[in-house]
Amino acid sequence: MIRAVFLFIIFVVLSALPPAAGAAVATAPSVPEMPVKADLPALEPDFVYDDHGQRDPFWPLVTAGGAIVTYETNFAVTEMVLEGIVSDGDGGIAIINGTVVEQGKQYGMYTVEKIDPDKVILVKDGQTSELRIKKEE
Repeated sequence: MIRAVFLFIIFVVLSALPPAAGAAVATAPSVPEMPVKADLPALEPDFVYDDHGQRDPFWPLVTAGGAIVTYETNFAVTEMVLEGIVSDGDGGIAIINGTVVEQGKQYGMYTVEKIDPDKVILVKDGQTSELRIKKEE
């Protein structure tokens, strides 16, 4: 035990001494710097996700109450976005949440009752709802 303590003290003292003049000192090899690539392409600032007719993977699958969401049939009017209308005055087509809908056809649980030049009227269980295109400011 005393011998181990004595050797430890000698080791500490010798490692604290400066190297002798002319003695070779081992150093760690230098690590070359990695080049920085400055010519990376800029990110597209106006990227729009194209779902190709599939459910957006960022939409939740379960509601806050724990119910399973089926996006093909369960929409609230507040979740719908009227994106465009093509109307000749007597009907036409509209784009709601990226889906083309026609007057008189079903969209989820709603019936598209009427497509006007500035709004779409939907009916579900006898209740009428109106969607309008949001104007940019």
